[in-house]
Amino acid sequence: MRGKFRFQEGFAYKMPVHFLGSYFYPFRVTHGDMTSIVVRFETDEEALLQFIPQDFELLEPVVAVQFASFRDVEWMSNGEYRLIQVAAPVRYAGNSERLEGVYPLIIWENKTCPILGGREEDGMPKVFADVASERHVGDHWFTAASYESCTFVKMHFWRRAELDERVIAGMNEKPLTNNFGWRYLPNLGKGGASLSQATLYPQEAKIGKGWTGEGRVEWTELTAEEHPLQSRAISSLANLPVLKYSGAMMLKGYAQLNVGDSRVLP
Repeated sequence: MRGKFRFQEGFAYKMPVHFLGSYFYPFRVTHGDMTSIVVRFETDEEALLQFIPQDFELLEPVVAVQFASFRDVEWMSNGEYRLIQVAAPVRYAGNSERLEGVYPLIIWENKTCPILGGREEDGMPKVFADVASERHVGDHWFTAASYESCTFVKMHFWRRAELDERVIAGMNEKPLTNNFGWRYLPNLGKGGASLSQATLYPQEAKIGKGWTGEGRVEWTELTAEEHPLQSRAISSLANLPVLKYSGAMMLKGYAQLNVGDSRVLP
């Protein structure tokens, strides 16, 4: 007898598709409690361009390494997850919109559900890692990411001056960030792609408090035996020259992912 499962028009599906289909509607998901630490550094332009697709223009040779801890995540029954993202500022040059935003080179997250939600659906380069909670001794805040007990990146932030209300208000005047991605599905049984396209995934943040300070990022390269799938990515990032650290910041507030506004960029 033939199976009875059928795809329904207007539905969105997650794998395994025969269980996880539902009617698609544009929505926004709220992350009610966000703590973020961002460390920026200037790097060699030519080295960074090797990881930027040709449909994008690099605005400046700056890398932002961001840790974020999200709690009260609405769609996760007000649960929590953490990430470390490495991104560069870009402009999309594939059409006349001239949209500017950030292109994440990689996003490590510590839970499966947010990885699946942003990876195949929105083209975000999400992969798994154990991302530690933020901790601090005095004004020294720190976190790290590891795989199978092998730590490959550590972040440090020394909190200094608190941002005044005018600065916070100015940041909240433009809460939207254009996150660009690249959605890629390989062919089966041969090289090439079944799907390869630039994507846009808008996100917003509302800042309640913030601090400036000093930051550092420490990489430890892993062998292919220690991390079979990501050792090349880790080594590539570890070998980006740090010409100058150009600022660090800690922010507290909430975030909103505009899933209904994500789209393919022509």
